[in-house]
Amino acid sequence: MQPSRIDSLDYLRGVAIFGMLIANVPWHAGSSMSRIHEVDAASVSAWLLQYAVIDQRFMPIFAMLFGAGLLLLAEGRSGAPGFKRYFVRRMGILFLIGLAHAYLIWPGDILLTYAICGPILLLFLRAGPVSLILAGIAFKVIHIVFLQWPALYQALIGDWLFNSWLVIGEAPMSEIEAYAGSYGDLFAYNAWRNVFIQWTAMPFYRIWNALSFMLTGMAFFRLGLLQANGALQTYRRMLWGGLALGLPALGYGLLARIGASETVGPYLGWTVAWPYQTAAHLSGTALTALSVLAGLILWFKSNPNAVWLAPFQAVGRLALTNYVMHSVIFLVIFWGFKWVAYDSLDPDERLLWAVAIFTFQVGFSMLWLSWAGQGPLERLWRKLAGAGPARSLQEA
Repeated sequence: MQPSRIDSLDYLRGVAIFGMLIANVPWHAGSSMSRIHEVDAASVSAWLLQYAVIDQRFMPIFAMLFGAGLLLLAEGRSGAPGFKRYFVRRMGILFLIGLAHAYLIWPGDILLTYAICGPILLLFLRAGPVSLILAGIAFKVIHIVFLQWPALYQALIGDWLFNSWLVIGEAPMSEIEAYAGSYGDLFAYNAWRNVFIQWTAMPFYRIWNALSFMLTGMAFFRLGLLQANGALQTYRRMLWGGLALGLPALGYGLLARIGASETVGPYLGWTVAWPYQTAAHLSGTALTALSVLAGLILWFKSNPNAVWLAPFQAVGRLALTNYVMHSVIFLVIFWGFKWVAYDSLDPDERLLWAVAIFTFQVGFSMLWLSWAGQGPLERLWRKLAGAGPARSLQEA
């Protein structure tokens, strides 16, 4: 018998998959989120939507759910013989899936980061909510400081970790040439990109950012917030508190980005260069991500049996499959059939592609679940990792 599921987690995971799709489209479709080819009202509006509403708002929710997933696995089982070994094995399988995804399909993969962070989370398995939140804040501060002042990261970590042996070298070809060439060309280019995107970026900012939200998710799960068990007043305070604290920083960061943009700035008549753009933007997005989470749960609590929840829950139940499917679809579009020239889409066009792909995934997910209890990659992950010390709810 299929174990009962926590509907709010499936719903949040499905919404996060959609948000991450929109956030990742620029990197699937090109090499820059900021580039606009044809500057007009539609493309600038989509550009503003990306930075003001989407960027770094849904990855945090997905990471929180990953942290909650550890506690779901561990509930009543963390003391069972072999649990930690089983969890590390699961992370090892996830690492291999991420490695294949990053090198064979798309180097922007996040699964490798999650697989590396997973065993670190075991150190916090017994921690209470306050300790988890404080640790999450500490990791987020490291993330912001390193990205705002990369020279500090280089002096503390980068120099001794990479400089003695790592030479990235010149790209074997341009990205556009790679997508226009053979699969061997694309593989060679992606392998070169992975040296930075996956490996040197991992201790630079990826791990700190992921851990900060994973630990926060563990805290929220312990408090019953992700399960939609919190009081309405708690979610309202999260919503308005996150906005009150986050919007000023986000607004500053957005104005700084507009001023630094060679296309949007002149179009909007704002070309003022402001300092600390990165720190402001990351602080604002982190705080407003909590508001987005609270708003989504309030929406869920208003009618937990609403028909509109089913599509998001279906996508959420196939989260791993749907996440990797994004990369496969864009590989087919830009390299396989070459339906669209790589690095040619503007923000408004990318948004339309995201909506179309998510609509397809809703249909696919609901159809798949009508005859199978798990997604194909979820089933593979569970099978390769083994049964573990005990079966758990929503473990993939």
